[in-house]
Amino acid sequence: MAVDLGGIFRNSNGDWIVGFHKAGHAISPMHAELMALQEGLKIAREMNFQKLEIETDCAEIIKLIYEDNYYLSNIVHECRLLMHQLNLPPLRLNFIEGNEVAHVLAKEAVKNLSSTKCFYHARPPFFVESEVNKNKHGICNSTKFIPTTVWD
Repeated sequence: MAVDLGGIFRNSNGDWIVGFHKAGHAISPMHAELMALQEGLKIAREMNFQKLEIETDCAEIIKLIYEDNYYLSNIVHECRLLMHQLNLPPLRLNFIEGNEVAHVLAKEAVKNLSSTKCFYHARPPFFVESEVNKNKHGICNSTKFIPTTVWD
């Protein structure tokens, strides 16, 4: 199935660092969520980001990453490896309302499904500016913290 992936990196003040979106193909919605996590982890490694905190609105992804299982094991293993390379950043659950910027970015990828190229945004594109401002000013600040441990 065709999927759209998106994510955002912010500093500790909530300011935009970089955003991304990419079209792809996945075998399930869970696979698509893992693909978005994997792409974000690759970008973080390439850009040498330090002291990351990762948020997702998909509790199942957190379970797949932190529990021993075999479902989608190849991409789960790749995400775990990338997390180890990034000094094991915490992976936290955020309500879907608090992750709206990533969803809007991902929807942009649908406009170019013929390409699997990842598009980077050094500044918030016009189509996410209002959501970025809402998030920065705490309008959608609804993070849940889950204690976690990564399996080797």
